[in-house]
Amino acid sequence: MTEFHKPTKRPAVKNAFDLPIYEIKDVLLDPEIEAVIQTLRQGVFRYLGVADEKSEAIMAECLDFARSYRAVTEYEQSANAVLAREGVGEAIPKKLVERAQIMYEQIKPYLLAGSVLDLGCGDARLAQLLAQNGFTPMLADVYENPNVLNTGLPFRLLGQSETVPFDDNQFVNTLLLTVLHHSDDPVQVLRETRRITRPNGRIIVIESVYGVNGQELSPARRAPVQQYLALTPEQQRRVNIFFDHFYNRVIHYTNEPTQKVNVPFNFNTPGAWKQIFEQMGLKQEQIIHLGVDQQAVPEYHTLHILTAIKKSHDPNFCSL
Repeated sequence: MTEFHKPTKRPAVKNAFDLPIYEIKDVLLDPEIEAVIQTLRQGVFRYLGVADEKSEAIMAECLDFARSYRAVTEYEQSANAVLAREGVGEAIPKKLVERAQIMYEQIKPYLLAGSVLDLGCGDARLAQLLAQNGFTPMLADVYENPNVLNTGLPFRLLGQSETVPFDDNQFVNTLLLTVLHHSDDPVQVLRETRRITRPNGRIIVIESVYGVNGQELSPARRAPVQQYLALTPEQQRRVNIFFDHFYNRVIHYTNEPTQKVNVPFNFNTPGAWKQIFEQMGLKQEQIIHLGVDQQAVPEYHTLHILTAIKKSHDPNFCSL
C-alpha cells in the first residue's frame, strides 16, 4: 500500500493530540481514501433509502463541491442542498431512533442501578430509552437539541472545556457516547467525568477510533469494511475526518451557529485511549470492538467500560 502523499499546503490547525486537521478537500487528494469513501458511501445511502446507482451520482455531486469550495461552509450548504433535493433527509428522524436503540442495547449490560448522566446527550433519544427502562437520566450538552425539550428530562447546558456543573461523586453512571472526539479538550472532559462519577461507579465510553485491523470482529462484521481496515492508521483517521464532517455538518447541516455540532476531530487509537483513561484514574474493565456499527456514520467504534478507581490521596472517594 502506498503512503498518503502530503497536501501541498501544510495544515496550520492541529487537534488536541497534536495531529493535523486537514481540509476536506485535502483528505480527498489520496485516491485510496476516496475509494474507501466511495465504498462506505453505499452503506450510508442504502441506510437512508437511496439505491446504489442513484447514490453514486449524489455522492459525485457532493464531492465536486468538496473539492472546489472556497470556504468549507459552502461545501456543507451545497452538499446538503443536494441531499435535500433527493429526499435523503426524510429518513433521518426514524434512523435517529434506530441509532439510539442500537447504542442502548450496546450499553445496557454495563449500566449499574442508580443515577445516570448522559454527558453530551445530543438529540436525547437514548436518554428517552433509559427513562422508559427504569432510569431517571440527567442530560447535559454544549448545545440544546430541539428534541431535548420533548423528553421532559432535566437538562443542563454546558460550555466547551468548562467545569461540569455537577457535584463530586454525584452519579453512579456517566455516559460519554461518541462525545470525546467532539470535545475541544477530551482529557479535561475525562477529568471532570471522573470527578462527578462515584468511585466504583461506571463510566461508559463509545468512541470513533482509528489504527484498527478488525481482528476482534467476527468475519461477517469484518468483511464489509476490509478496504477501510487495510488502510494505514493515518489514512483511517482521515476517512474518519471525512465522514464525521459529512454526517454532522452536511447531512445535519444548519446555518444556526449555536446548533452546529463541534467537529475538532479528536480521534485516537484504542491503545492511546486506554493509556489516557489510566492516567485519569480510570480502570478499563473491558473494551468491545463494535466495528462500523452505525451505517449512517461509517466510523469504527469501540465501547470502553471504565471504573473510577480509588486513590489514596483522593478526598472524593466514597463507596457506593
